Formats: sequence, C-alpha cells, structure tokens
Amino acid sequence: MAALQARLMAVERRAGLETQFAADLVGRLPPAVEEGLYRIAQEALNNALKHAHAHLITVSVTQQERMVVLRIGDDGAGFDPAAARERGGLGLKAMQERAAKLGGRVVVNSEPGKGTQIVVEVIL
Repeated sequence: MAALQARLMAVERRAGLETQFAADLVGRLPPAVEEGLYRIAQEALNNALKHAHAHLITVSVTQQERMVVLRIGDDGAGFDPAAARERGGLGLKAMQERAAKLGGRVVVNSEPGKGTQIVVEVIL
C-alpha cells in the first residue's frame, strides 16, 4: 500500500489538500487485491479532487483476520449516491465492478454538504 501513500503525497498534497494515511496490515496483501484496492482508491481520490472541493482526505487500510477494509473519506461537498447511480456515474460503477472482481463490495456514505465516506471490504 506504499503506492497509495505515495499517490496521496504526490497528487492530493500538491493540490493543497490535507491528507491522512494509516495502514494496519498483517504482511503483504495478495498482488491482485493490492492492485484492485489501489485502483479503487485512485478512482475515489480522482472524484474527490474533481467534485468534492474537500480540504481533508483520509485513507486507511486495515486487515481483520481474513478481511481487508479500505476507507476513503473527505470533508467535501458530498452528493446523493442514489442520484449518482441513476445518472450512470462511471466512477462509482467502476469501483463497484473492481471490488466485485475481488469478491468484495463497496459502500458509499454521502449526502450533500456532509462529505463522503467510501468503504471497500474484501475477503482474503
């Protein structure tokens, strides 16, 4: 997950956002899981940069027995996830498809004016 931390340092901080990163993993993740989580995080971070007008982005990766959980949150504008799905938001769909390929799921918690929290759970 070093690539994800490097991405935060290179892109989000350069854009003037405060970032926080934490990882609590037992060893390395399988390469396919690590790659998939990175791509999901990349999409979520791109969305935050383009749409959220956030000041703070937090990213954490934790492992609990045979599950890895990626959380990405921002303090930005937020949105209505149901409306985004109806409009065919490609970013959310791509994240869900990637998680499904890993046998996982994505939960999006957001509402206008209250930021966004994206949680990805993958069984190892």
